[in-house]
Amino acid sequence: MLLYQRLNDMAEIKINGKTYPIHFGLRAINEHAKNTKFSFEQMTTSNDALSALDDIVGLIHTGLNEGARKAGSDQRFTITEVWDMCEEDPRAILVAADVFQQSINVCMEKLGESVEKN
Repeated sequence: MLLYQRLNDMAEIKINGKTYPIHFGLRAINEHAKNTKFSFEQMTTSNDALSALDDIVGLIHTGLNEGARKAGSDQRFTITEVWDMCEEDPRAILVAADVFQQSINVCMEKLGESVEKN
């Protein structure tokens, strides 16, 4: 069963049988860092950023809303809706964490390429 699919800089994640765009770009990472105790560096280099369930669900919340925005959708999710989604389909937590990690890797590669060019 396909639980997520990468689409250019964005991914789609399947939660409880429904597919949603999810995006963890610089804006999402920054937004989540502002809402947690983590710095940008910690968000991009440490596993601690995904150590607490509140942090993971908050990250999914940010990623789903950024995905909807990037996809041109007006749909936005409340943190309570995201908690409900995760309770209905707990695999979403692991899948979203994997999407986040892959997104961080892509972001860091792009930043590295940018530094090398300068």
